[in-house]
Amino acid sequence: MKYLLKTLGYYAIFIVLITFICSLLNLIGVNSTITNLMIFIFNMVVFFFLGFKNGKKVISKGYIAGIKMSLLFIMVLIIINLFTARNFFSITTIIYYIVLILAGITGSMMGINKKDASEH
Repeated sequence: MKYLLKTLGYYAIFIVLITFICSLLNLIGVNSTITNLMIFIFNMVVFFFLGFKNGKKVISKGYIAGIKMSLLFIMVLIIINLFTARNFFSITTIIYYIVLILAGITGSMMGINKKDASEH
């Protein structure tokens, strides 16, 4: 659990950085569709990468570790959406969360399979 909280801190730093970068892009005049796509892709990559690292830490059942990690990060995103979004639950946000959860699960399952022989 301590590792998950540490990872949650890394994810919070990522959220702050991506918010800053996307705010700069919006000030420059980049289309908001491109910025939203960039946020989505970066979130998927971060979920996958953190799931991968989390999978290397667990002993077995990487998919459960991926679900735990992903749900923790999804809770952070839901809390942020409570303060920023007008329509909280729509079909697109639910699909967005499902894709992020699947990215975390996939990363965790791949991480548990990529352990070194000395880590078993």
